[in-house]
Amino acid sequence: MNQGMHKSRIIIIGGGFAGVKCARTLRKKLSREGHEIVIFNRENHMVFHPLLAEVAGASINPDAVAAPLRQMLPGVSCRTEEVQSIDLDNNSLEYLGHDGHTKCMTYDHVVIASGAAVNLGIVPGMADHAFPLKTVGDAMALRAHVMQQFEKAEVCENQAIRRWYLSFIIVGGGYSGVEAAGEINDLARGSRRFFRNISVDDINVKIIHSREQLLPEISPRLREAARVKMEKAGIDVVLNTRVAMATPQGVGLEDGQTVRGATVVCTVGSKMSQVVERLDIPKERGQLLTEADMRLRGRDNAWAVGDCARIINEYDGTRCPPTGQFAERQGRQAANNITRVLDSQTTKPFRFKPLGQLCAIGGHTAVAEFLGSQMSGFLAWFLWRSVYLFKLPSWSRRFKVGFDWAWELAFARDLLHLKTDQSRRISNAYYAPGDYIFRQGAPAMNFYIIEKGEAEVLRRTEEDDSEEILTVLGPGDFFGEMALIDNRPRSASVRARTALEVVVMGRNVFSEISTSLAPLRDLLVSAARRRATSLWQRMPLARDILQREPLSSFVDPMPVANLKLDDTFEHAIALFNENMFSFCCIIDDHEKLCGILTRTDLFRAFEAGARRHTHLSEIMVDPITVTIDDSVLVAGATMRGRGLKWLPVIDNKIDRRVIGYLRAEKMFLKVFQNLPSDLKAQQVS
Repeated sequence: MNQGMHKSRIIIIGGGFAGVKCARTLRKKLSREGHEIVIFNRENHMVFHPLLAEVAGASINPDAVAAPLRQMLPGVSCRTEEVQSIDLDNNSLEYLGHDGHTKCMTYDHVVIASGAAVNLGIVPGMADHAFPLKTVGDAMALRAHVMQQFEKAEVCENQAIRRWYLSFIIVGGGYSGVEAAGEINDLARGSRRFFRNISVDDINVKIIHSREQLLPEISPRLREAARVKMEKAGIDVVLNTRVAMATPQGVGLEDGQTVRGATVVCTVGSKMSQVVERLDIPKERGQLLTEADMRLRGRDNAWAVGDCARIINEYDGTRCPPTGQFAERQGRQAANNITRVLDSQTTKPFRFKPLGQLCAIGGHTAVAEFLGSQMSGFLAWFLWRSVYLFKLPSWSRRFKVGFDWAWELAFARDLLHLKTDQSRRISNAYYAPGDYIFRQGAPAMNFYIIEKGEAEVLRRTEEDDSEEILTVLGPGDFFGEMALIDNRPRSASVRARTALEVVVMGRNVFSEISTSLAPLRDLLVSAARRRATSLWQRMPLARDILQREPLSSFVDPMPVANLKLDDTFEHAIALFNENMFSFCCIIDDHEKLCGILTRTDLFRAFEAGARRHTHLSEIMVDPITVTIDDSVLVAGATMRGRGLKWLPVIDNKIDRRVIGYLRAEKMFLKVFQNLPSDLKAQQVS
């Protein structure tokens, strides 16, 4: 073997199936004296992803699916620092060191096996309200949450709320989604006998898939068999349906329907890892393009394997699917090809005949395509467990998982969950238009800060028990503080006016921060006092005058043409310079209002480093608006609450086409002109 004068270094980025197999193979084939093998992985263990659903369903213990890399890879340098970037031209990479500083390491060969990252952001609200299933921590959190829902349902007296607690929605009908649905269904129905107040009818597990059949990777006959068996086990299968949003109450579908459920599990959505995204080399659909031998195109010493690589299988000419059996073979062959390069031999293309596909669907049943045979039911499930048992990376893990599976066949699943204080946290939440954040009379649990969108504050009228809009809140506004400070129920309702994103602060965190920080406490008390008395309660005569007038009578046309999202910073400055106005609206190609820009915003953008060609979409401010159908009283209260002198007026909440704007002084003048002469004289004096 040609080892050269220096000790060569081979770096592997990623500790999944492909990366670990590559490191193991290289360590067996290359001498320790002449070759250093380094593997970077953010976690110090390899996760056996096909068994994460079993962890979530309490079939096996979490540590059985996580194998420490240092024990698996003797002779390999294992590092948990995060790789920031790869410089392919200079054969080096940058990583974030233990002290927070960026450090550099050179290599002779690099293997990129970083996999794909979770991307819940493809569906609004999914990142805030859904459980992913990518890591051991995800599986443990989901398992604890499911059992916590049972504890809540057991003591809930309201049947509708109890059923909501026990409604589980799984988004995505691939391997992960089907296995998660089956395990959660088994856990829920198998645990019900330990709860006196929960019936079978209270439990609902629903899987929502956008295609015509589940499990697109297997044959149509097995797809249909999986659906039939899952429905027989009590799982609702909803096909040809896309989820459009996730909220605290469940999910919204593209057709406008809402599916209610306290638990949402999302198994769809992936994106490139950061290290892959930062590489300026050919990619296709988020995957690195490779040669037949798995080298990056145009590179001699850079390789890509696993889910992050687009590799063509020479066996059938198709793209390799993102499964464990392919990742392992790719990792092994990449290692063999690196060894051939070091020995000045010719590399070989990737070629692998798939062994088959296996998927558990719950209830000790599975579907399987194995070595040309198709089967479903208990035999397929037994084969599934046998294959995956021997795929585990060490005998210690095989014994652990085998023991857990044997225990689960004879005894009930473990109902233990580690309860955390949900109120001691700061999180994010997404609400669809029309969703209530809380209702009048509800107990005070959280404090809210609006990040994006608008909310409206409502209060029930005593005459007909209808709801009256008091004011509109926008980005930067907060609400919910009054009831927390006074320790009383909510005095008004708050509802999402548009798609709304908020920061949620639990009662305990709110109390600790507001008690410790005097300026914040004073600000909250001041806001509470200001909101405690309505503007129109203090000015009943002005209310009587203004409520007789339609909002349209106060609307002025915009003083200048609207700006577009792709207009530049330089263009906006020139427009403001030529016209004596203090603000301008920014619209998209459909005339929809997207933002506003004031002279103050221009100064802030300049200080923040905006340049001539910076697009206005990067510096605009989210607007707060009223519609032409809102009352003058709502507009006045909104302007007063935010200290605004003007306010855009739109046609409706959906189209958001700008009609004009309101000026505070125009409303003041209307009130003054209609005051009785004796009161007008008092105002002048």
